[in-house]
Amino acid sequence: MAKQNTKAGGMQASKFVTKYWLGLFTMLVFLFFSIMQPRYCTVSNIMSMLSSTCILALVGMGETLIMCVGETDYSVGMELTVAAVVMAKVLDQDGFSNWYIPVFILTLLIVVGYGVINVYLHVKIKIPSFVATLGTSLVATGICKWLTDSGSISSRRWPSCYTFLGQHYALGVIPVSVIVTVIIIVIMWIYSERTRSGKLLYAVGSSSTTCEYVGVSVGKQKIKAFVICALLCAIAGIMQTSMLNSATPYMGTDSLMNALTVLMLGATFIKPGVYNIPGTIMASFLLRVISFGMTMMSAPSFAFDLVQGGLLLFSVSLVTVIHAHQSKSIG
Repeated sequence: MAKQNTKAGGMQASKFVTKYWLGLFTMLVFLFFSIMQPRYCTVSNIMSMLSSTCILALVGMGETLIMCVGETDYSVGMELTVAAVVMAKVLDQDGFSNWYIPVFILTLLIVVGYGVINVYLHVKIKIPSFVATLGTSLVATGICKWLTDSGSISSRRWPSCYTFLGQHYALGVIPVSVIVTVIIIVIMWIYSERTRSGKLLYAVGSSSTTCEYVGVSVGKQKIKAFVICALLCAIAGIMQTSMLNSATPYMGTDSLMNALTVLMLGATFIKPGVYNIPGTIMASFLLRVISFGMTMMSAPSFAFDLVQGGLLLFSVSLVTVIHAHQSKSIG
């Protein structure tokens, strides 16, 4: 009896570690840097980390939804960039400096339109999603370089509220960007995990053929995913240009690789083998914990690339093994 209890306890502990290892690993990494660098675990540094996590979390959530329906969006970085450049360029024009809210809404609509073009090329024209989004990304890159003369935009004509989303604090401590992002995370988690509409995205990614048989429109689910992804990336772009108080056509250069890294890492958390919002958020925070820690310890610039690449390879390998194990179990 005692042996059975011990065995059962060991299995439960193993399942717990398998399910929550990413959270445990994040805490260990945070603790390590806190010990190595006392200034690391300060309120101001933690808030800076959380603020920096916001951009990656928003883009990562968008890419997560795309992967949930079995597709890949290579244009998330340019959707972010387009939002930043449009916002900066329009507000820099004469007579528009006092029209922040209308320009904000216009920017969101333009980037959502970008997402609609992506999904139209894929769903209607039947171009593979990665090809369609890669093509539109290159076109958008050219347009943004043209609008900015391949340089940076920064203007005194921008309204004071331009930096509100990225540089202001609530109660003098909590960044507004963090509050906005947390609200969006809660909404996205409820949508993807607690609503029928959100669960249909997972169903399409699991078996689009079965969905068609039972009357679920695969095309409509993909449209939802691409549109929501574009909206999240647009918010991320507006937030980033607000943080930097400038916009360049290169702002989203690393966004795709970072998004792929966090969604693959996230697929090993809570729901192993399944892309999910909580996992993406935890992985986003882990990358920033590592990035800030290595910077404060004066690590060479290439070190973070090595770590991120290693984490990506590890997470992809782990997800592949999980899927293979699940296939054997079903078989």
